[in-house]
Amino acid sequence: MVENWPIVVAGMLMMVVMTTVSFYLITVYAPTFGKNILKLQEIDGLIVTFCVGVSNLFWLPVMGAVSDRIGRRPVLLTFTALTIVTAYPALSWLVVNPTFEKMLVVELWLSFLYGSYNGAMVVALTEIVPASVRTAGFSLAYSLATALFGGFTPAISTALIEATGDKAAPGLWMTFAAICGIIATLMVYRGGEASRNAVAAAA
Repeated sequence: MVENWPIVVAGMLMMVVMTTVSFYLITVYAPTFGKNILKLQEIDGLIVTFCVGVSNLFWLPVMGAVSDRIGRRPVLLTFTALTIVTAYPALSWLVVNPTFEKMLVVELWLSFLYGSYNGAMVVALTEIVPASVRTAGFSLAYSLATALFGGFTPAISTALIEATGDKAAPGLWMTFAAICGIIATLMVYRGGEASRNAVAAAA
């Protein structure tokens, strides 16, 4: 397992991007964000979270199928790039004049980014981990990403808001996660889609 640490590190970064950070931001943190930061009704945040769950359920298999057809790399790069350029602006638009409808639109957009990325990422991570250590490698990458980044997303989001005075600051955390993800994707697919085999073999 030790000799496969580059794959685990790249996998961890990929898991952080649009997966653990995004998941915790748009589901776990959403009700708190809606109630405490946006000052909406508690039921608004819960309804939005339910709609996000349905959206995730739709986009994950759909974009997984798309990545089967066009490749993992284009999907991963497209949705990390979209996250980098839209996550913070979307939340900035929301916090200017927060309403249930605007929160729903923004959260569904972030869910689209998360679900689309994750639909390709789960398969990509499985493919790049050598078969001999696939279960351990995947589990370790996922666990490290959740423990070190994703699970702290609500606390980090709250701290960023308090430190900056910017209610849209959680978007910066998601942007950072997307930057990690795009770097990891470029590392794994340096020579294109086929390079994943060379990366796995080298590890």
